[in-house]
Amino acid sequence: MKRLWKRAAVGVVLLAVLAYAGYAALFYTAQRQLLFPLAGAPHPFQAVLTAPAQLVEVPVSYGRARGVFLPAATATPAPALLFFHGNGETIEQHLGGFDALRAAGLHVLLVELPGYDGADGAPEFDSLVEASTAAYDWLTRQPAVDAGRIVALGRSIGGASAAELTRHRPLAALMLLSTFASMADLANDRLLPAWLVRDRFDSVARVAAFPQAVLLMHGDNDGLIPPAHARKMAAASPRTTLYREACGHNDCAYFTRDFARLIGDFLRAQGVLPAKVASP
Repeated sequence: MKRLWKRAAVGVVLLAVLAYAGYAALFYTAQRQLLFPLAGAPHPFQAVLTAPAQLVEVPVSYGRARGVFLPAATATPAPALLFFHGNGETIEQHLGGFDALRAAGLHVLLVELPGYDGADGAPEFDSLVEASTAAYDWLTRQPAVDAGRIVALGRSIGGASAAELTRHRPLAALMLLSTFASMADLANDRLLPAWLVRDRFDSVARVAAFPQAVLLMHGDNDGLIPPAHARKMAAASPRTTLYREACGHNDCAYFTRDFARLIGDFLRAQGVLPAKVASP
């Protein structure tokens, strides 16, 4: 009887090991499909833009990086914001999301993920870095843009692109919405070793090294990227401010009037936007 129990226990352990190995193998082989579910075949930009919105296509090694430039509604040269969206979105969904910030005097460049909405390339670490740096460099060449006041804002995996950009180009401020501390931490949350990660975004390291102010926004009920990620990034630098909301991952009140006011106040505190003129 004891021998039967021992064999049964060994069998259970073996099944558990095989199940975990299968789980790890699935993660390793399918992680980019899981991270970037909307990536597809290239095709021309299909959204209808109305003036003054401008389609931007910049040469990169894999074709062209794509974005949409939304000019500020005030006098130029003006500061500019690079926006990197999440993995379940496209830039078309954000064409009207920055009107209040544009009215406050901020140019906005929405940067598309490679492979999304027909954009060239495929989404992975190197192509995302190339897209972000090409978008930044395009902004610096625009006479209407104050190149010394360029900031980045990213949501979810877009925050990883925004944070990584600080390693390659100077930014006046950084804003991360519901972003993971690192891909390694995200894998660990799922009981997987860091060495399985292909795209080694390390936002917490970028925040720690960034010499300017960082605004973190995160939902306390986020089950996809737990709030511990935001707390870890907040602890990495004394220049961070963590704004918490009672929301999950996809239901936070981002891109509302209150959100624009919070972003605007943060950018004014950093000298990116001019201070509000007090009423007489």
